[in-house]
Amino acid sequence: MKYIKVTTLALISATALQARTSSAEFLEQGFGAKSVGLGNAYGVVVSDPSAVYWNPAGLAQIYSEKRTTQTIEAPKTAEKPAGDDEEFNKLLEDQNTSGSKESKTVEITERGFQAQLNTSASYLSNGRLMYFGAAGVSALGGGLAAGVGGTRIQSISTFDSTGAATGSTAHNSYAGYLGYGWGSGPVRLGLSGFAVREDLAGGAVNGAGINVGAQVVVLPPLLAVAADIKNLGAIQSRTNTGFKEVGKLDTLFSFSMQIQAPPPNSNFKLVLGFTANLDKPEGDGVRLNMGMAYGFNKYMYAMLGLNGSRPAIGIGANVGKTFQMAISANRDVLGREFQYFGELNFAF
Repeated sequence: MKYIKVTTLALISATALQARTSSAEFLEQGFGAKSVGLGNAYGVVVSDPSAVYWNPAGLAQIYSEKRTTQTIEAPKTAEKPAGDDEEFNKLLEDQNTSGSKESKTVEITERGFQAQLNTSASYLSNGRLMYFGAAGVSALGGGLAAGVGGTRIQSISTFDSTGAATGSTAHNSYAGYLGYGWGSGPVRLGLSGFAVREDLAGGAVNGAGINVGAQVVVLPPLLAVAADIKNLGAIQSRTNTGFKEVGKLDTLFSFSMQIQAPPPNSNFKLVLGFTANLDKPEGDGVRLNMGMAYGFNKYMYAMLGLNGSRPAIGIGANVGKTFQMAISANRDVLGREFQYFGELNFAF
């Protein structure tokens, strides 16, 4: 995050970790085990309520498929006698006049109502805890979702101006999301807004912003692409012993693509992408996102991911479209500690 004159957490003892131990870091890092297992190349595949963060276009996929059969009556077809248009036309006229019809059964697929619940929890380096929960429903021809997430830094050592230890303190942050995704066929679009609060020693940070995104199926089911912008136009103010400042959150642009192997190897999926910090192009630059998923059967799959220089591994399970779970792990930004992630999703 970019601030005017004030660093994110002046009381953190290890200055190398300041930016990454800010309790509002989820605005850049995201939530969930599946996203970590796929190296954060997740905007193209997300289709549950966590899309309010990752790519709100994915909310358009919150629906059930309702297949119904319908019987219709149509005029009987007649075989055309070779080289005799006059006789053929007379035959059709006779059939239509006499009401001669045949019944045909067709299958129709319609969008049905669905509700989903998504929840995740993470244990990060330096004793940090991160959580997220969201609910989504089919609504207004698309999907509507709301979610709440946050981070708790349990214990941070504090020091006075002479460097003497003064104890420890905890920091918390909270964010609320509301988003909507719509679209049918190959193109889906979405928009979400959020508000964030971060409690710091002697003050607080308040901010707000929007996320926008799109998903496009280029060659179903083999190729799809997605793009999203997070923290667009976000602002924040901070009060610390009477001092106020106005800055902005780092705006992130992400692109991802999904390549699914054709049959008989359609249980293999590759996702590729990148994330660029539009406010710090020379600092953070462009981060590569890459992930692979392999399905052992219709119930179990494994994931390998790479987010920048951080490798990740994960495993997931599906029970139809009703229940999904995943666990994953990666290394922290300095490569010193493992971090662990868990996620559940329910569909009704």
